[in-house]
Amino acid sequence: MNIQKALAEFITFGEQRDSAISVIVSTAASNKTYLYTLTKPVLINVLMRCFNKEIDIDDLQLWANVIESRDDINCAEHEGVIYALSNSEQMGELTHQKLAQLLKLLQQ
Repeated sequence: MNIQKALAEFITFGEQRDSAISVIVSTAASNKTYLYTLTKPVLINVLMRCFNKEIDIDDLQLWANVIESRDDINCAEHEGVIYALSNSEQMGELTHQKLAQLLKLLQQ
């Protein structure tokens, strides 16, 4: 699996997510070009799956931390949401109520 496919699998919580994680961990994130762009539909899908308890909140926070730390993932359009998900120290504990608020904002 190449890094581009690994990023897509990881970000969408695909079936090959565990394999994707090992590829991502072993690949530097210092690319000058984006290999993956986080889209609104993908973000909403992941948040909905977490809200519906298909994805654990801890996994969602790790997911957001990885996205925020990688230079090869374009998340500029949703930078505020990713920041809110990955920085519980500043934003407070992530709860299903906060997920519902984020989803409502994204779906407007």
